[in-house]
Amino acid sequence: MPTTAAVPPSPPAHRGRPPIAGLRENVLRAAEKIFTDHDYHEVLMEDVARGSGVGKGTLYRYFPSKRDLYLAVMFEGIEQLHAELEAAVEQPATPVRKIELVVRCILAHFWDRRFFFALIHRNEHKPDDPDNQEWVRRRAQLSRIIQRAVQEAIAAGYVRRIDPRIATEMLLGMLRGANRYRSTHDSLDAMVAAVTEVFLCGAGTPAGRRLVPNGHAEKR
Repeated sequence: MPTTAAVPPSPPAHRGRPPIAGLRENVLRAAEKIFTDHDYHEVLMEDVARGSGVGKGTLYRYFPSKRDLYLAVMFEGIEQLHAELEAAVEQPATPVRKIELVVRCILAHFWDRRFFFALIHRNEHKPDDPDNQEWVRRRAQLSRIIQRAVQEAIAAGYVRRIDPRIATEMLLGMLRGANRYRSTHDSLDAMVAAVTEVFLCGAGTPAGRRLVPNGHAEKR
């Protein structure tokens, strides 16, 4: 793979027949699964075309190269999520409501993209990969938005006075686990409620919290 900085490609200008509604998204979801299951160098555009039910010519019409396709899988939609999180945090709502909105934004965004988490996890541990560096940069932007909501909740006394950055990463870890391991019977509303409640209230009962060593649980 090239070593130039990763920049998400702009959608190519289509010539001839107009683009088919939903086809680009279908290709991206099929490619996401294939990139998750195989190393980058093992992925063939033929595999993606077959997996998404389109011809190679149609695939190249939307994505001129495998790298364009890979970058689209990795980064398209992140800007939309960025805007959604900004809107959630800037709402004139209570800090608790903002936390709930953040949880809903992230779970909803990845609700039909469960393979994406496996793909990102595999690439997070390649510090010299320019594509990974671009993902780390974008993830940091998202984390800073969420951290603002967490800081508000801490300042209002709804979250314990811990490092906001660590609290944000804990919340993101919970969201990642919820999206990765939820069952087909789970609903979005139920998962939003569960993650929000556990983050703000903890999983332990009052009886369980009294047994925490050194009285940490009482320092609220």
